[in-house]
Amino acid sequence: MILIFSMSLLVACGDSEKESLSNELDELMAENDSIQQVHTEFQSTHQKMQQSHRELSQQLETMKVSDSSYFEQMAQNEVILKKHEGLLAGHEKMMQGHKDLKSDFGNLSSEEMKAQIEQMRKVHNEILNDHSTIKSEHEEMMNTHDEIRKNLIDNNPEGEQIEE
Repeated sequence: MILIFSMSLLVACGDSEKESLSNELDELMAENDSIQQVHTEFQSTHQKMQQSHRELSQQLETMKVSDSSYFEQMAQNEVILKKHEGLLAGHEKMMQGHKDLKSDFGNLSSEEMKAQIEQMRKVHNEILNDHSTIKSEHEEMMNTHDEIRKNLIDNNPEGEQIEE
């Protein structure tokens, strides 16, 4: 009799723990949705940055520019834009992977559930850190683009660089 009571208590506790972990996953998925919204905004901003970069590059190609540092800055920005492209694509796959994991979550043991939740949290933190870096680098690029425009294009409509 005691054995049966102990076993049903263990099962009830296990179900309670799994229910708690399922609730934790639901919260994590809501966080995933929020990150997805911010991610979509980053993709839009990234596309605008790429367009701005292309336009400025085309303008520079048509000008007589004696200071090669402008081209070096643009080349560096091109690498950063490509890095962002890769990061954003990777984030998209990770977030989709989290959604895919949810479908089988109820079939996992409590330990497996905990492990997946822990790893998903790490991935969310990684994505958030990457978003912070991307934002900072976008701001830096915008400032560089503005500075180049100011120094070369806006102050010199004929397209010839003023010697500095």
